[in-house]
Formats: sequence, C-alpha cells, structure tokens
Amino acid sequence: MGFFPGLKDMLNYHPLFVHFPIAFWLAALLFEGIAVWRSSEEMHRTAARLLYLGTLAAFFAAGTGLYAEEAVPESGPARDVMEIHEKLMLITTSLAVGLSMLAFFCRRNFTRGIQRLFLVGLLALAALLGLGSDRGAQLVYRYATSVRLPAPGK
Repeated sequence: MGFFPGLKDMLNYHPLFVHFPIAFWLAALLFEGIAVWRSSEEMHRTAARLLYLGTLAAFFAAGTGLYAEEAVPESGPARDVMEIHEKLMLITTSLAVGLSMLAFFCRRNFTRGIQRLFLVGLLALAALLGLGSDRGAQLVYRYATSVRLPAPGK
C-alpha cells in the first residue's frame, strides 16, 4: 500500500478542492456578521480576505469539477443533477467574484450601506452554496458518480 492510498484510488481530484470554498465562504459570512454586529473594521477585513481565498479556491474546484464531469453518464438522472449542480456552482462562483470585486474596490470607502449589501450578498452566497453542494452530495451518495465501486463478491 502506498503513502496515500486514497489519492491513488481517486477517479478525479474534485473532492480535494470543493471543501475549501465552502469553508472560506461560510467563515467569511460568520466574520462579516460579527463585523456588522460589533462595527469592527478588522472583522470586515478578515471576512473579505476569507472571501478572496474562497473565490480563488472555487476556481480550482470549478476546473476539477469540469474535468470530473466525464465520470457522469451522458444521460439519465445523474446527468440532470450534475447539470443543476454545475449551473448552481458557476452562479455561486460568479456571485463570489462580484462580492470580491465589491469588497476590493470599495475597501477605502466601505459605508454602512455597502456593508449591508455585502452581508446580504454573503447570505445569498451561502444559500446558493448550500443548494449546489447538496446536488454535489446527491451525485456522490445517491448516484455514486466518481466512486470506484468494488467488484461484485469483493
């Protein structure tokens, strides 16, 4: 057995990347909520940095996801779910890019109104992320896409 037998058995690397945007974006929402509640510029800067990291990680997740698409049958219910997952996550990533641009370009003049818009955007991001992630989980746990199933009798 090798050093990382699980990596050797992976059909694609998408699962290695998908958890980073999830964690970073949800942490960004948490820190921005604290920033609004406490009127903390430092918490807001932390939220923005977490958003940037999550958005960067999402590009890797999207790239590996597009590659992983090959493991999904050409037609049928798994393909339908995959297409919904793909659309939701591309929309989610696009929203994250927009929020990152808002945070970056308004960083010197981040008014209370912009901060509220930013928080609402992060809430929408979390909602889309939840829907898209659910469809990704459905692909793995219901349709066993990208899972190497053992041969019968083993």
